[in-house]
Amino acid sequence: MGASRNALVVAGGRVVLPDRIIDADLLVQDGKIAGIREHAARGTTEPALPATPNSQTVDAHGLMVMAGMIDTHVHLRDPGHPHRETFGTGTSAAAVGGITTVLEMPSGIPAVADAKSWHYKNDVVGPKAYVDFGLYGGAGHTNTAQIAEQAAAGAIAFKSFMNAPGPGADPGFDTRALPDDTSFLAAMKAIAATGRVAVVHAESDSICGCLAALMKTRGRNDLRAHAESRPPVAEEEAVARAIRLAGAAGSRLSIAHISTGAAVEQVRRAKARGQDVTAEACPHHLFHTLSNSEHLGPYAKVNPPLRDHDDVTALWAGLADGTIDYIGTDHAPYTIEDKDKGWSDIWSAPSGVHGLESVLPALLTAVNDGQLSLPQLTRVISQRASQVFGLHSKGHLREGSDADFILVDMDRLGVIDPSGQHSVSRSAAKLWAGRATRGSVVATYVRGTLVAEDGELRGQPGHGQLVRPEGRP
Repeated sequence: MGASRNALVVAGGRVVLPDRIIDADLLVQDGKIAGIREHAARGTTEPALPATPNSQTVDAHGLMVMAGMIDTHVHLRDPGHPHRETFGTGTSAAAVGGITTVLEMPSGIPAVADAKSWHYKNDVVGPKAYVDFGLYGGAGHTNTAQIAEQAAAGAIAFKSFMNAPGPGADPGFDTRALPDDTSFLAAMKAIAATGRVAVVHAESDSICGCLAALMKTRGRNDLRAHAESRPPVAEEEAVARAIRLAGAAGSRLSIAHISTGAAVEQVRRAKARGQDVTAEACPHHLFHTLSNSEHLGPYAKVNPPLRDHDDVTALWAGLADGTIDYIGTDHAPYTIEDKDKGWSDIWSAPSGVHGLESVLPALLTAVNDGQLSLPQLTRVISQRASQVFGLHSKGHLREGSDADFILVDMDRLGVIDPSGQHSVSRSAAKLWAGRATRGSVVATYVRGTLVAEDGELRGQPGHGQLVRPEGRP
């Protein structure tokens, strides 16, 4: 290969692919992967892809080289709530955490509800981005007619809730709320016409609403009361209904933050029937239960709520057999002031937890503990998200793909310490605080540029670029 203006040789590492791990060097030219050469093919440990006069060599001996994570589910609070997060702080946290692309939900003020608000959000957040990003569109009962124009603008997917807006919801929540079957079916048909995937928060509005009212009547103000107001059956009923209605509409469906074993089984059966249904798991549902987090009160409040051990076991089984396709953090930061209200009244605290800088240390630890392999991990944090959302230049270590990769030390020990994180409201990230880890992201590259190293930001705002769907595989 000839000289390049921007060439990088990542030498001596172990490259993690979706089906195997190989000893290989990686060559990057102008932000793209230009080649991978296995060491065994030449019988030497010298770099197989030699540096040119214009190239830089990165020593990856003793490290794993993996595709950067595509976080399918983030709320970076921009525009609207800079005291909780901004696109700059959120994407800097992503960079340090080993996440090279974030897919941002349509929440914010104003909510993304049509082409104009989609473009406005892109204009606001783009100059702040340290990593690449996609922007969801909103699909609710008040803006079904605007779904097509959001797709034409570049919406990566569409987000909808099967719940009506709750108390304290941001203005514009109606533009992603589908609380009745008629509006849900209409939105699914409109999304089907765009070819995008419908990402659905599946909890029964009537079950959750009635049980929450009952808990309040009984004077229940604790974290467990919140969980009991959103029981497993509320998710399971909604998932079943979403699958049936999306199938009737011919739309692609993805279940966001799946949390129960029965819901996983419904997705498994839908896949077996040949329906285009996928599912996302979140790290808080994989690593925490209600019982072991109850002492955190409002800092463990999230929707769907944390479940029990059997549901957690079912989620891991779903990851292992491919029923659950990808992992997203559902990073939804709030401040100490927001959350502390819940100590005396759980209903007054918002639902949501941090996740950008905790997800990969937790998952790498799980690999070390034997819960999954590194090839399995790269499938659920990178490859499948790329396929589902049509980001075919992302999420892969292969020639021609964007050079979005991370260097990982599988032996590095650590403890998750929110005080050193990059989120604005990191002091409220109590769910993960003090968790011991083994395995760490030591460097993050976005399109061949170093954006974070050893927990420190190295990139520049505006380096991140907007991504749009590139079509189905």
